[in-house]
Amino acid sequence: MRLPAPLEWVRRRHSLHAMLMALVGLTLLPVLALSLWSHFHERGLEREAALRSATRAAGMVARSLARQTESARRFLEAVAATPQLRDCAPADRPSVLAGLARLAPGYRNLLMIRPDGAVLAAAQGAPEGANLAEDQAVSGALQGQAFAVGVAAHGTGGQGDGPVACFAVPVQDGAGRTLFVLAAQLPVSEASKGFLDAHLPEGTTLVLVGQNGRILFRLPEAPRAPGSRLPAAQLRLMDQGADEASGWGVGLDGVERFYVLHRLDICRDEACYVRVGIPREAVFAESSARLDRNLLMLGLTTLLALIFSRLWGNRSLLRPARRIMDAARALGAGDFRARCGLERERGELAELARTFDRMAANLERHQAEQEAARQALFESEERLRAIFNASSDGMLLLVPDGRVLSLNEAAARRRGLAVEDMAGENILDHIPAAVRDGRREHYAEVARSGRPLRFEEEREGRIYALRLYPVRDALGRVAQIASFSRDITERRLSEQALLSAKEAAEAASRAKSAFLSNMSHELRTPLNGLLGMLQLLAGNPGPEERREYLDWAGQSARQITDVINDILDYAALDGGELSLEHRDFTLGEVFAALEIDLRPRAQAKGLDFAIRVPPELLALPLSGDPARLGQALRHLLDNALKFTPAGSVTLSTQATCREDRNCTFRFAVADTGIGIAPEDLARVFEPFVQAEAPLTKTYPGGGLGLAIARALAEAMGGSLEARSTPGAGSVFTLCLSFAAETTR
Repeated sequence: MRLPAPLEWVRRRHSLHAMLMALVGLTLLPVLALSLWSHFHERGLEREAALRSATRAAGMVARSLARQTESARRFLEAVAATPQLRDCAPADRPSVLAGLARLAPGYRNLLMIRPDGAVLAAAQGAPEGANLAEDQAVSGALQGQAFAVGVAAHGTGGQGDGPVACFAVPVQDGAGRTLFVLAAQLPVSEASKGFLDAHLPEGTTLVLVGQNGRILFRLPEAPRAPGSRLPAAQLRLMDQGADEASGWGVGLDGVERFYVLHRLDICRDEACYVRVGIPREAVFAESSARLDRNLLMLGLTTLLALIFSRLWGNRSLLRPARRIMDAARALGAGDFRARCGLERERGELAELARTFDRMAANLERHQAEQEAARQALFESEERLRAIFNASSDGMLLLVPDGRVLSLNEAAARRRGLAVEDMAGENILDHIPAAVRDGRREHYAEVARSGRPLRFEEEREGRIYALRLYPVRDALGRVAQIASFSRDITERRLSEQALLSAKEAAEAASRAKSAFLSNMSHELRTPLNGLLGMLQLLAGNPGPEERREYLDWAGQSARQITDVINDILDYAALDGGELSLEHRDFTLGEVFAALEIDLRPRAQAKGLDFAIRVPPELLALPLSGDPARLGQALRHLLDNALKFTPAGSVTLSTQATCREDRNCTFRFAVADTGIGIAPEDLARVFEPFVQAEAPLTKTYPGGGLGLAIARALAEAMGGSLEARSTPGAGSVFTLCLSFAAETTR
């Protein structure tokens, strides 16, 4: 695999080859350092030689200029003191000057100059109208200098071209007024003969500096040199009055030179300097050439050393190291069969390779052992995982704060998630808030006490039995908690169902006992009456008494028949054997039979008995079972008459008909009887049950009437409800639906 460019560069920079090359380079560093030290030492020597050469040249020029300047000063002062020059006529002045000039043939011209700068006379002649007021020397003499020196680009009159050095002295009268200035012009070539004879390197410059650092002249000539000023650093040396100074600087031509500044004693009232500058290349020419030769030789030596070290290192170092590195890479990639293959080699690398091969063999053996152990562990984990996931109980391994480390499928399935989705989550985030705080406290208690904990928890309509067991670390601290959760909802429901069944069985047993007691009373009373009447009839009573006895006997027989019929009807209803008829009838037919049977009983107890129904409903043709409707209403009315000692019993009817000719009737039986307590109201529809057992002694009946009425209502697709106020009466509402027929 090819590495990215930065990583590849880093790898190569730290490779054995790079380190070997670096070692060779480090070995040659002392040679390079020695060469550089020698170079800089030679540069110092060359700088000192240049300083000596420049100083010598400057001294020669200075001495030459000093001699010539002193000679010019003495000559001019002597000429200025000559009376014939002052007293001669203006027309004789040129000849007088020419005669004086022959005494000093080295001067190009000798001139007399008025205070306004105009030339009065010249030994070699002067252009008409020539004015030297701007000449440095003349200007200095006019300004009061006793002796002034200057340089001009060209002389005034005379033979030859080129710059001239001008020397001037003022000639004054007895009152100190300047009558004229006497000036002598000397060719610069005469002043620079000592500089040219110094045999300095090419590019060396000579500069004569006057007052305020102005350059008087420069050799070789430069267009901008005369009148320019020295650099600020050299001006500061002049201001300090130093006799001699040296240093590096850049000239007017932009060339860096080594300069020597030498003071000239050619001016009485100001400091004049001569500056000699040798180019930098000329100063260090020999040392630079020698350094280039040394570096070339060092480079060739380094190249040869690198080539030989590469050839030798590749065989003795790089190839064995590469074999070891390749084997190490293969080993790192998981190939434990990799070997270096340097068994026959010698040296430290060969010993390292053999040690590496032994390590690889050990790793290969360990890998085989680990693979076998891993396979065995995998099979063991698979068996445990199968057992773990086969359990219907939710199993979790948690840290004490509730974070899930592992769980089985049953625990994840309860929360509608996969096992991998729950791992790492906090179990407290996946349970309802109502039990979250309690669960957190249980976790904290197990972590604090280190004891198992059992508790039950109800959430989301289910009941769970939880067991928490502490899992300790090597130091005995509770590090994890094993949680086992079992859904016991069905078991609790079964327990509740068994308890309810037990209670129902006990209630049924009590009801059976009450029923048997009740039935024995209900049957014994009319049977005793019937037997008594029959015994009285056996005594041959009179006709009136016989009729009365027969009426009592018939009433007793009807009571027995009613009790037996109720028992048989309830048995048929309870066994699902009751059959319903579907025939046409009207409510008038049903209510008429009830009126005939029950009104006499109500009147016998002094009760108001009323059947209230809209006239249009009495004749409304219906389809259904009128006998079962009458039976249900009869039980309700019979119950109301039985438990109403005074007042009234009323049957009222309301109907709601839909477009499909299906009508829903609400039959409400209301009484002003003793009422039913709220705690007994739910039990009045159970079989063989009356509100209170003592009532059976006061109010006859088997406790089946209301149970039969509700069973009939449900069989006909309706409902029966009751509401009651103790002491104020009760209202039983029967709701049934019948199809309304348009024709009979």
